[in-house]
Amino acid sequence: PAYVVNDLEDIVAWNSTAAALITDFAQVPAHERNTVRLAIRLGGTLCSAPVGAEGDFARQSAAHLRAAGARHPADRAPAELVNEYAAHSPDFVAGWRSHDVHLRPTLRKRLHHPELGELELDRQTLLVPGTSLRLVLYTADPGSPSATALAELGPADGAP
Repeated sequence: PAYVVNDLEDIVAWNSTAAALITDFAQVPAHERNTVRLAIRLGGTLCSAPVGAEGDFARQSAAHLRAAGARHPADRAPAELVNEYAAHSPDFVAGWRSHDVHLRPTLRKRLHHPELGELELDRQTLLVPGTSLRLVLYTADPGSPSATALAELGPADGAP
């Protein structure tokens, strides 16, 4: 599963495996196709996570939005997203108050997929050089039950 986000966390591209794992992005209105807004709508993180598992995602989102706000000081969009997420996540508020802008390229996430059950995945974020875009990939440890479950979501050849 993979998707591309801009510096405001808007999802600008995705593959079919990401849609099968998280949500059918094509059915989400464009202005709602944002990781922060989807985290609120889907209950804490992309896909539904066990209680307490959303903390790293929320703190990392705070760091991304703080950095975006610094790059675009006249743009109100980062502040609007901050206010929206802060109203729903104490972990986001804690991350925001820490003033951290260091981006961690890998987060371990435990997700609950409605058909596949519990998944333990690494969310890897790669910067696209020369742009404000980031490629987000979800992977599982080879041979793990989560890897087997991910294989059920999409084509083995990596096609979108």
